[in-house]
Parts: sequence; C-alpha cells; structure tokens
Amino acid sequence: MHRAAVGHISLKKEIETSPVFSRGFTGFCLMDAETGRVLCEVNADRYFTPASTTKILTLATCLAVLGDSVPALRYFPIMEGSDPGFPIGLCFRGTGDPTFLHPDFQYWQPAARMLRNGGLLIYDQGNFQEERFGPGWAWDDYNDHYSAERSGLPIHGNFVRLERDSNICDPDWIVEPAYFRQFLKSKDDYNLNDREIRRQEQSDTILLPYYHIELLKPGYVIDVPVWNAQAKTPALLQDRLGLSEKPLTELACGDLEHQTLYGSPLDTVLRRMMFQSDNFIADQLLLVCSGVKFDTLRQAPVIRWAKDSLFGPLPNPPRWVDGSGLSRYNLVTPRYLAGVLQQLWLEQPHNRLLPLFPVPGMPHTTLDWWPAKPGEQPWLFAKTGSMSGVQCMSGYLVTKHDKVLIFSFMNNNFTGSGRPWKEEMRRILQRIRDRG
Repeated sequence: MHRAAVGHISLKKEIETSPVFSRGFTGFCLMDAETGRVLCEVNADRYFTPASTTKILTLATCLAVLGDSVPALRYFPIMEGSDPGFPIGLCFRGTGDPTFLHPDFQYWQPAARMLRNGGLLIYDQGNFQEERFGPGWAWDDYNDHYSAERSGLPIHGNFVRLERDSNICDPDWIVEPAYFRQFLKSKDDYNLNDREIRRQEQSDTILLPYYHIELLKPGYVIDVPVWNAQAKTPALLQDRLGLSEKPLTELACGDLEHQTLYGSPLDTVLRRMMFQSDNFIADQLLLVCSGVKFDTLRQAPVIRWAKDSLFGPLPNPPRWVDGSGLSRYNLVTPRYLAGVLQQLWLEQPHNRLLPLFPVPGMPHTTLDWWPAKPGEQPWLFAKTGSMSGVQCMSGYLVTKHDKVLIFSFMNNNFTGSGRPWKEEMRRILQRIRDRG
C-alpha cells in the first residue's frame, strides 16, 4: 500500500478514536486543493451545524457577484421640470451596504457626501424585503453586539456605541449615534451584582446599572444593537448627516433607472467579515449580492441562485438560510464545504484568496488563541465557527513540502467548553502539516 494512503488511514483512525471527539459528533474532510482528490474522510457526508463557517459560502458568493467595491447607494437625480441641467435633488435607495457611516469604515463614505450635498432627498425603502432577524436566530441574543438587525440602509452598523469618557470625577457616556442619548436610563433596582448594560426588549431604552456604573473604567466600550433599525433610517439620516434644515421625504421612486454609487473596497470588508467573524457584515453583504443580482434586498433568492448556479455540481447540497451562520437551521457537510473551498482555490488568484482568511496568532481575529511560532511563515488559513455545542474550522493548509490541502473539521453535539475541541483540531492539523 502507498505510504501516503497508509498515512491517511492512520489519520482517519486517529480522528475516530480521539478521546475528545468521542464526546461529541465529528466530521472531517481532507482534500488536495489542486485536484480535488479526497485524501481522508470521517462522516464527511453527514450534516452539521456549521456556525460561522457559513461565512465561507457568503465569501464565495460575494467574490462571484460583486466587483472590487461594495455598492453604496442606488440613486436617481431629480431635475427641475424639463431642465436637463443641474439636479435639484436625489431619489435614493439603500443597497444593504454594511459600511455606511460605520465607525470602522469612516474613510470610504461617498454615499454620505452625496446625500449631504444632494438637495431635495426622497428615500425609497421598498427594495428591502427582509425580516430584521434571520430565520432561526436566538431571540434572546437581541441585546448582543453580534446580533444586530438587518436593514436596507444600515447606519453606524445598526448599533449604538457607548464609551465611558475620561473624566473620572464626573464620568459620563459618549454615545454614537448621539440620537440615542435620549434613551439612556439608570436601572431602578438595587441588585448589587447587576453590572450588565441592557436594552429593553422591543424598546429603544438602554438600561445602565445604577450602583456599578461608577465601577466601569474610563474607556470602557460596549455596542448595543438598535431596535427596529429599518424604521429609524430617516431619523438617523437627518441626525448623522446634519440634514435638519433639509427636507427628507419617504416615497416610492417607481421603476426609474437608478445609478449606482460605489464605496468601500470589497476585500477590506470581506477581511473584516472573516477576521472578526462579523455577523452583521456577513448578512448585509448577502443582501448586497441580492440587490445586484435581483434588484431586491432579500436573502432567499441569492442563496437559491448560489446553491444552483455557483455550487450546483457539489454533492450533499446544504440547508443554508443566512449569511452569518447565526442560525441553527443551517446544515452543511464537511465534504460540501471542502468543495466550495476547492472551487475558490481554482477560480480566485491565490494572493487574493488566502489573505481573506485569518492565520494562527493574528491579533484581534478568531485565530488569536492559536500561538504562532516567531518568524514562522503562515501555513494555515482558516475560518472558525462556534456556538454552544459547536466547534468548526475549515480552510487551507500548506504542508512542510509546500503542498496545499483543504480541510473541513465540524464538531457538534458536545457539552461544556469548546476549548478541548479547538486544541484537538489544532493538534491534528499540525500533524497533517508536519507529515506532508
């Protein structure tokens, strides 16, 4: 028997008899990146909850549909009478762009500049045909930063940022957008253990702990999702862009031939989505893709198109319902995810594709827990996915002999901390690298 085949049989046995993996349900697929030949499989055709490795599907869809920049605004100039000269205003629609007035993308704001200088403004929100939450999202995540609502023209990432100022003697909160300062309220209870900042469910009111507010150090930052973000778009536009003296009307623009204004560089946004596993950006980008393909901001049509047209030949089609992986309704096989990664490898320039994935030891990313050896060249490029009872990791691995392999690890149905599963995946992937 060929030495490599013996090695892969040994790897399969190692995964199947792992004392960590035996406490849950594990799937694995190892594939040659160039040929697509499957080298090792364990439950590779079984379905798993993928968590944030779903973002690999979103990444592939964005790379197939979008150009080098994210569409920032759809607009139609309003002329005065039949005068073909300078427009007196704009009729505009959102594209779903997650970076509009987002604090982490402040350098790419052509849409903000256009609206500030646009004269009469008519906002048409009829192209947003989606629910604010995705199917299968946990309702009690509404207060958590990773579960911001979806909308057609998101403003400031659809979250409120609260930051303690540096005045220790008379501490206060810096609130962005400032519009939401009016909704801050101290909690009336006297629970000495209550240090949590919470927004009331289905309300704008943000409750601040009464007794422990002074214990939060200057510079403390928390992001709280906005409630009913789509309905607040007109008020926030006027507040954030200083449009109080300018009329803003909500009205359907009809079937006018809109032009597209482009904003943030696509790869910059994709890196944020992949490095920090930003759920909001992932779900909004899938809406952007739908707008480009079908002129409507709704995820289901673009997911259906991607499954049929982009990934159609791949075996074991998934149940795919959102862009981020927040939903437990998503079900994907390791073999399918490996197939998508191989398709990306064949279709995309490698010097563009690999930098879109975090590497071990990269600060402020989902792989910062994995120590990297000083001076070692990156050899693993991977997207992780985790939630209660779920630890997944999929991506590209470069062996010591410079062979590129694709792997997809999926672990479900365990209890307790996911740390042992992360460490066991790391141990096995390191061995694959060393043996290669």
